[in-house]
Amino acid sequence: MNRIKQILISSTSQQATNPKLYTNFEITSSRKLLPSDDNLYMLDINQQFNTERQASTFYRILGTINPIATNALFNITGTQNCWEIFSTPLFTSSGYDNNNAPYTFVQSIQNNLKEIDGWFGYFNPILTSATLCTYFDMEPKRERFSFIPDITNLDQNGFPIKNWGLTVTYPYSADTTHPMINNGLLIIDSNSVIVGGKNMTALSVPVNHNLNVGDSIILTGTNIDGTYDIKRLGLDDGSLQQNYFCLDLNIASLSIGASSRMIKLYNNIPSQYYFRLFKAIQTSESSALGPYDYDVYKLGFSESIFTDDIIQYIFNKDIDVNNLVDNLGRPLSQLYLSLIKTDSNGIFSNLSSGIETSFIPTLNNGNTLTYLKNIPVIQKIHNVISAPSESFTPLESSITINNNDFYGDVVEYNMMTLQEVSLSDVCHRFNTINRETTSDTVVSGPRPEGYYYKAHKLMTIRVFSSYIEQGDSSTVGIPNYATNLGDGTYIWRSLLDIGQTDVKYGVANYPFLNGCHYFYQNNCFNIRRQDPFDNWNLYFYGFPSDPLGDPMPNSFKLNQVNNVC
Repeated sequence: MNRIKQILISSTSQQATNPKLYTNFEITSSRKLLPSDDNLYMLDINQQFNTERQASTFYRILGTINPIATNALFNITGTQNCWEIFSTPLFTSSGYDNNNAPYTFVQSIQNNLKEIDGWFGYFNPILTSATLCTYFDMEPKRERFSFIPDITNLDQNGFPIKNWGLTVTYPYSADTTHPMINNGLLIIDSNSVIVGGKNMTALSVPVNHNLNVGDSIILTGTNIDGTYDIKRLGLDDGSLQQNYFCLDLNIASLSIGASSRMIKLYNNIPSQYYFRLFKAIQTSESSALGPYDYDVYKLGFSESIFTDDIIQYIFNKDIDVNNLVDNLGRPLSQLYLSLIKTDSNGIFSNLSSGIETSFIPTLNNGNTLTYLKNIPVIQKIHNVISAPSESFTPLESSITINNNDFYGDVVEYNMMTLQEVSLSDVCHRFNTINRETTSDTVVSGPRPEGYYYKAHKLMTIRVFSSYIEQGDSSTVGIPNYATNLGDGTYIWRSLLDIGQTDVKYGVANYPFLNGCHYFYQNNCFNIRRQDPFDNWNLYFYGFPSDPLGDPMPNSFKLNQVNNVC
């Protein structure tokens, strides 16, 4: 509004009087009152919120990682913190035996090597030192496993080394040609079992078979191929129910080999088996997610029960799932947090991938049954040529955060159920270069056993309905990913709205703010030894041998036997 100013005559002379003044002006406003007629529109805030929520394709990914790690497999030789250091005078002179003689190498190890919360190391042996109670980790020390950049290990520019790379991936393609899953799951073993007082045969596969009693399967590549019903799961003692399944066959008449396969049937429709391939997702800026598009930091005042630091991560670029589809051409319902171990500035070996399997003794026969080495058993993969057990063939070698894609998991899919069932997750394996390449006159080597971990953590952002819908060419609203049965009939599962509950599969529900979905997840992260109990022929018995695991026995044993009557 403009102000109108008028100078009064009385202000110019004491004798002057002010005449009456008249000024024409128009009262206008840039705002209007709400109309009171029937055209008034009432906005439903909840409905508008839900509309914007369902339409948004942007995700902000953040969460925590609770690691559990150990350095039980420490280096053989080096300038410090290795097996060899206990043979030096610094440790052998730190004590005397009953004959008043300095410690031998064995006595030095027994008296100086300590383990605290899974971390092996030693206390300063110099009794007069100011750091007498200081505990030193063996190499690789805990800083080499930390998700926080290692300030004790600097690059050529003086920056702390990153031990891990993080990225967000999604399943975009599939490998159907791998020898383990091509034309069905590879059968690796047969055992004679007794089911209901009758002799039968138990067959095994290296991954979860996803079978139940009464299911039907197809056997191929054997001398008695055909369709059979599952009579029981597991062996006679109730073990390995996820790997073994029992058929009404005479084991003496059965022959299996490199081409023997098992295929599950749903309503006489065979399942498909394949490896899903993951790749890094794009950001809201329409670029691929890079290795520096996230921050990690220690979560305040937080550590695990084994005193390992709990860290928090946040991707500082929004993830955009717009127009992205999975390996089946469906809208994305799953994302994965992928964790890639680096070599920590030349400390660790190349990263390889494979699948974790239950201990099936037949898998140790790879030296004679060479086709078994095509199974990427993560516990059997190593880089030492002279090891007693030859390495199995990994899915990938020399993995880095910059790879275009990654193997994610083994999946079973059937067009009658329209569901992917993950049978085994892909793991990554690494070791220290020192352990795999070093041999010494004092400490023997090289040593093939290393570490492995689950590489991809599932994040469910959407849920498909548990109901299968059906229609034909006249049906309205058939999604473009619907399956054509070949007779003009289409079947599909609808993608539920965010926050909508399904009777069987739960709900995908997370905060929505400022046009972006905030997906938060806590992740337990285990870094495990390949062969702590000497099951896989990787344990090294040379002197001094690595710490041998002490399995915890069950307080009771429960053998579950399925009733086949």
